[in-house]
Amino acid sequence: MVAEAPRRTLACDGERPTLEFLQEVMDILLQYVVKSFDRSTKVIDFHYPNELLQEYNWELADQPQNLEEILMHCQTTLKYAIKTGHPRYFNQLSTGLDMVGLAADWLTSTANTNMFTYEIAPVFVLLEYVTLKKMREIIGWPGGSGDGIFSPVTQSCPTLCDPWTAASQASCPSLTPGACSNS
Repeated sequence: MVAEAPRRTLACDGERPTLEFLQEVMDILLQYVVKSFDRSTKVIDFHYPNELLQEYNWELADQPQNLEEILMHCQTTLKYAIKTGHPRYFNQLSTGLDMVGLAADWLTSTANTNMFTYEIAPVFVLLEYVTLKKMREIIGWPGGSGDGIFSPVTQSCPTLCDPWTAASQASCPSLTPGACSNS
């Protein structure tokens, strides 16, 4: 845990406390990454759920916590997290540190924007455009022309597309360009 330090002010009190807090968060994150590479450390400091529930106060406070408490929670979270970057961690879904992915996560979180319109996120919208175009080229669409959607919930795609299908009365037996025929 973090050594006892003076209580910090909320980030809204100025630039200096905000930068100091974020630097301390980065230090915690980088220490975790370094520790993940150490073969002499555990992959996980496993505790049963009831043990963790008893060891920490899990009640949601009515008042905001100060920044020192948030830093302590960051450290606690990482203490009990599985170190997926650990050399002895093996899993069919994830393994190893994806340093480019991690940097991209930090970048998008730091930008603190949404990805809905060019006015709000010009670079992210253009990245989405060129990525979808390249994906369409890979599957054989001429010149990468067409449309696409990034959707974290795959099952929502048919629901989103259904009104277009109903409106045009089209039937599409495959994803091949030009395969759609009006009924």
